[in-house]
Amino acid sequence: MGGDPASHIGLIKETLDTGHVSTSLIYPITHIYLSEFVFFTGLDLVVLHKIVPLTFGLLCALCMYVLAKALFANYGGAVLAGVISCCLTFGWYHNLTPNALSNMLIPFALFLIVRFLQKRVWTWAVPLSAIIIFYPVFHVLPAIVLGLMLLTLWIPGKLVEVLQNLREKKAFILKYNSEDFRLVFPFLLLFSWFIFWISSFHVFGYTIKDIYDTLALEEKESKGAAFLDQISYAQNYGYSVIEQALKVYGVQALLVLLSLLALLLLWREFTARGQNMPLLSFYGPFFVILFIMGILFIFNLPFGPLRFMIYISMLGTLFAAYLLSHFLVDRKSKNNSLLQRTAFKVPCVTAVIILLFLASMLILYPSPYNLGANYHTTQSEVMGMTFFYDYRDVDIPVTGITVAPGRFSRAFLTPEEQSVQRLPMYLGGRIVPWHFGYDRHHTLAAHYTDEIDMIITQRDRLQYVDLFPNMAKLRFTEQDFEQLDYDPGMSFLYSNGGFDLRKVTTVV
Repeated sequence: MGGDPASHIGLIKETLDTGHVSTSLIYPITHIYLSEFVFFTGLDLVVLHKIVPLTFGLLCALCMYVLAKALFANYGGAVLAGVISCCLTFGWYHNLTPNALSNMLIPFALFLIVRFLQKRVWTWAVPLSAIIIFYPVFHVLPAIVLGLMLLTLWIPGKLVEVLQNLREKKAFILKYNSEDFRLVFPFLLLFSWFIFWISSFHVFGYTIKDIYDTLALEEKESKGAAFLDQISYAQNYGYSVIEQALKVYGVQALLVLLSLLALLLLWREFTARGQNMPLLSFYGPFFVILFIMGILFIFNLPFGPLRFMIYISMLGTLFAAYLLSHFLVDRKSKNNSLLQRTAFKVPCVTAVIILLFLASMLILYPSPYNLGANYHTTQSEVMGMTFFYDYRDVDIPVTGITVAPGRFSRAFLTPEEQSVQRLPMYLGGRIVPWHFGYDRHHTLAAHYTDEIDMIITQRDRLQYVDLFPNMAKLRFTEQDFEQLDYDPGMSFLYSNGGFDLRKVTTVV
């Protein structure tokens, strides 16, 4: 309940209570459909918030297989694409957010685009138009990516044509025909509907202002500058940035490497025999997305460049499947007999898939391995926050370490109750001082001029034991938490074993 899913659960509950979605919600489709599903079936929303993301994840793997089957000339490549899609390379799955759910449906949208181009009949235009209208109100980011797909699929084919015409010294380097404009109408439909929809919300103006402030006024720190600060901060405390980068993004790096190797094969086959053009076309959006990720480091937009990584993984899965299937069935090379033996090829492909699976599984969820804090909510936290909302003095501020009081309130309280509580989404600059100030004073109360409520969870106690043990002496030690029980400036209000609520009194 400390992240986005808590807010979306709260918005679904609000939709059920009021009968309409919030007017400020820019991506209402998830909340509308889940509200209707809960209303008609009577199922528990907490159960659905676990089942729905899993269902979308399974559909994603199935759609990746169907997409690959439409792209590949051989059945084996499609099977490999489906298998790699089951290797958990696309990130979180138990995550009830519009962005995560809409990402899982991207392969289905790509399948409709491919079929629309291949069949050349307008019957495929109907579902494609429906998904185009659907995506901007599902989530903005995948809608942008879908637009990039429609806009850039033509680039690889035309690039090959330009290079061939230059080599042959033809008068007309680049030629167009009606087939080259088949995706113009879908793109214009998506673009016009996207602009119309997003411009009706305040976030559109904020985004334009962020771009202007970054480029013209240089008032805001860019994502790249903040990223470099994080790297420097981690290195100063003895953490290996390269090691963490390999752990977290090693799978994507491997998929990119396999994609580049596959490009050499696809380029050769297309220029020599005109084969595999549909698959080669996806290198257009592949490289454009990589380029945009680099550009986004210059800005400070609501979404960072690394949120595009899942689309690189999806496209990279297709290219990697092609490369591995080509490696399995290729019989042309006679230079090295070992490379032609099935007993050698199958173990190699199996090893690559197992490597992808193991590397992805280790970073699928936050853990000490990837230095990520567990975001799952415990029963003790739910009970503690419920007590806190029921009995707190709303005029007294709150502090803590990792608790997100505003996120919890979105899940448990009505909009009217949230306005009464007036709690921040996250504590931000309101967290308690390191070591609770015991390195300078005998009581935490010496740091505050007014009374303040303090929430300490089991997550806080374990963060510098399991996750960042090397930083405990700089942040919080086990002795610091034990000293809270003897602090004369505190009043004990509530505890259930995993959630402690104390009131810090003022020093007279």
